[in-house]
Amino acid sequence: MISAVVATSSSSDLWYVARGSGLVLLGLLTANLVLGIVIQGGWCPPSWPRFVVQAVHRNVALLAVILLAIHVITIELDPFVAVGWSAAVVPFVSSYRPLWVGLGTISLDILAAVVATSLLRRHLRPTWWRLVHWLTYLSWPIALLHSIGTGTDTHLGAVFIYEIACLGAVVAAVLVRLARATQLSPGLRRAGLIAVAALPAAVILWSAVGPLQRGWAQRAGTPTSVLSSGSGAGARPQPAGGPATPLAPFTTSFVGTVSTSQSGALATLTVQGQAPAGSRSSLQITLQGQLQATGGMAVSSGSAVYAPANSPATYKGPILAVNGSVVEMELQGGTSSSVRVTLVLEGGADATQVSGELFFGTAVRGEG
Repeated sequence: MISAVVATSSSSDLWYVARGSGLVLLGLLTANLVLGIVIQGGWCPPSWPRFVVQAVHRNVALLAVILLAIHVITIELDPFVAVGWSAAVVPFVSSYRPLWVGLGTISLDILAAVVATSLLRRHLRPTWWRLVHWLTYLSWPIALLHSIGTGTDTHLGAVFIYEIACLGAVVAAVLVRLARATQLSPGLRRAGLIAVAALPAAVILWSAVGPLQRGWAQRAGTPTSVLSSGSGAGARPQPAGGPATPLAPFTTSFVGTVSTSQSGALATLTVQGQAPAGSRSSLQITLQGQLQATGGMAVSSGSAVYAPANSPATYKGPILAVNGSVVEMELQGGTSSSVRVTLVLEGGADATQVSGELFFGTAVRGEG
C-alpha cells in the first residue's frame, strides 16, 4: 500500500508547516503593522494604559519573528523544492519562483534589520533607529505580494479571502490615520485617501489575471524538474498523439499495482493502474525520493500520466502533494487548461495491490 511507503515521509509535513506558518506570519505582521499605525496615531483603548498597548505590539512582533524562523527553516528542510539557504538572505537567487521568493527574502532582511536595531537601540541615535523602524511599513506590502505570488494555496478561496482581509485591515488603519492627519493639505490628504482605498481593488485585479489563473506555477518560475519530474526538455511535457480536449469532471474507481526500484540513494515508486477499473483508461504515478532508515520514502519529486480510453491524447503533469495515501496532481493535455486530480488509495490483497477513487476535476468527498 502506498501509505506504507510515503506516510512516514516528513516532506509533506514540512511543506504543510511551511505553508501554514507563512499564512499565520502574514496575519501577525498585519496585526503588528496595524498596532504600530494606531499607536503612532495616538489611539489607545480607554481601559488599557498606553504601555500595555505597546507591550502587545512588541510581543506580537516577537511572535512574528519566531514564526518567520519556522517558516524559513521548514522551507529549506523540505526536499520537494530546492530554495537554497542563500536565498533566505540574498534576494532573487532561488531557482524556485525567484521573483516571488526574492520578495520574501527582502521582507525578511528588512525585519532582521528592524530586530537588530531594536536590540541595539541604546547604542544608536534615535533618528537612525526611527528610520530603520519605519522600514516595517515597506516590509509588509512586500510580504503580502510574496504570499500571494509564491503561495501554493492562493487559488483556495478561504486563503485568498484571508490575504485580502489582511490587506483590508491595513488599508482601514491607514485611511483612519490619513483622515486624522490635519497637518497635511486637503489636496494631498484627499489624494492619499483615494490611492490607499484603491489598493484592494488593484491587488484583486492583479490576482485575478495572475496567481489565481491556472498555469501560474509555471509562469511564476517553478523549475521544470518540479513541474514534471524527468521531463528533461526544459518545458512542460506535451501529450503524445495530438492535443487533448478538456474532459468533463468525473469520479471513478481505480485499481492498480505498486512497484519500487532503487538506483543508489534514489528510489522510485510507481503506481500504475486503470480508471475506471477494468477500462482502457490508464493512470501512472511516479514518485522519486530517498528511502529512509526508519522505513518509508522522503518524496522529492513526482509526475503523473493519464491516458483516457479510446483517445490518442494523454494528460501529464506534476505531483503537487502526497499525504499518506492521498496523491494530488495537476495534469494538462495539449493546449487545454490544466485540471486538478486527486487519487485516494486503499490497500489491496497484498502490498503490491491498491484500489481507490480518482477525482478528476472534482472535489474530494468530505472536503466540501
